[in-house]
Amino acid sequence: MQPKKKKTRVWLWVLLAVIATIVVILLLLNSALKRASQPVYTAYTIENGTVARTITGSGRLASADSETLQLPGGVLVESVSGKVGDTVSAGDVIATLDVASLRDLAATTNSELSSLDRQIASRSSVTRVKSPSRGRVKYLPAKKGDDVLAIIGQYGALALISTDEKMQVAITTDKELVLYSDVSVRWEGGKAKGMLYEKTPSGYLVTLTDNGTPYQATAQVYDGETLLGEGTLDIHAPVPVLAAGGEITDVKVRDNDFVYANTKLFSLKNAPAGASYNSAFSDREEKAALYAQLLTYLQDPRVIAPADGFIEEVKVSDGTNLPASTDSDGMTDAFVLLTGGAVKLSIDADELDIDSVALGQSANVTLDAYPSETFSATVTHISRIGTVSGSITTYPVEVTLGFDARLLEGMNGSAVILTSQKENVPLIPVNLIIEDSTGAYVNVKNAAGALERRDITTGLSDGTNVEITSGLVAGDQVWYQDTAALTGLAATMQRRSQAAQENGYPADGGN
Repeated sequence: MQPKKKKTRVWLWVLLAVIATIVVILLLLNSALKRASQPVYTAYTIENGTVARTITGSGRLASADSETLQLPGGVLVESVSGKVGDTVSAGDVIATLDVASLRDLAATTNSELSSLDRQIASRSSVTRVKSPSRGRVKYLPAKKGDDVLAIIGQYGALALISTDEKMQVAITTDKELVLYSDVSVRWEGGKAKGMLYEKTPSGYLVTLTDNGTPYQATAQVYDGETLLGEGTLDIHAPVPVLAAGGEITDVKVRDNDFVYANTKLFSLKNAPAGASYNSAFSDREEKAALYAQLLTYLQDPRVIAPADGFIEEVKVSDGTNLPASTDSDGMTDAFVLLTGGAVKLSIDADELDIDSVALGQSANVTLDAYPSETFSATVTHISRIGTVSGSITTYPVEVTLGFDARLLEGMNGSAVILTSQKENVPLIPVNLIIEDSTGAYVNVKNAAGALERRDITTGLSDGTNVEITSGLVAGDQVWYQDTAALTGLAATMQRRSQAAQENGYPADGGN
């Protein structure tokens, strides 16, 4: 039995040794884990560089311009060779017109021109200003030699006509008077019988005859010998006499004259033309332009493309008359050409970005048709009218590329607009900046090697890097916590520790 007891003691010592070894290993691993859980800081050196802010959007190419080719309305179209989508060059024939119909329209237009010429020639060199209504001339500031517009500017009219044969004076009084009762109106050098015509908020309005009553004179109103009030004599129902301009060569009436409607009041020279003359002159210009166009087509009835481009729309067909024109010039739309090349691209800019977009900013455009090529462009138009979609408002921004024959209407592409750029400025990655209620800062090391706070201010950012405007310069080092710096062993121990806790064991291995 003695050998068996000895064997048992040996196994006991072996078991104790294994347990002690495990405990030592766990203690060492736990210590390593604690060290690994401490923050690991890594240095980043500030460098100068370039930072830019851009706006990106997509759209479709459109032509730089369009031109509508018009033809004389009512003319017969003999043939149409241009079709929608065709490429044309300036000078290409796209249609022909019927000569007989051109000749007929030219004769009619020539007759209309002659009638307008007679109407224009009948205009007199002297313009007469007539009374706009029946009444008495009560104010006549204009005299021979005066400039019409200067008089109207200074006095408000060439003359004022009293149209109901009454003058008026407003008096202020608290007395209760009987409406329509007679009163006496007196002014320096004269008097007239008046009537209490109307109650006003402050008193009464008194009317009297306009014959001989002075305009703008001070007058007193009496009830017998009792003074009721005082005011300024004015015209009860005035009508101003006006004119469009010129110089007064003759004044045909005097103050206080009674006139009838259309009575000649003034003669003018160098007066601007009236509405009927201007209308006739304008019609004559348009008819002359139409006649010249008809004569041109009579010499050559071919319709020529005026510029290089693409035919977007054809409004005529073989063997049909052009629709009569709805415009006074007699011309009717026949073709619409897209000209200048497909060089415009419109994108939508967010309301948060639109203030940073300006005319003349540079842009780069990439097209789906040429994915490996970049086209230079410039911002040429910014719309200030936005489109609302949900809670977002966007504004159209147009960029223009250089002409390239490969660019076609409707090609899809995207534009990157450079709105601002800073060169050779200190930059820092955005994710290295710490922010709190007092502002932005980074960690730096002091002379003793300890980390300390350094407040900074930032400028332009592209979303990845940001300009440092104060607090740091190129060459400075900032220290940031590197969460990816754990060793493989520490990472493994962290995972095992987490697993142990999930299974109900202590995270420190049982210590």
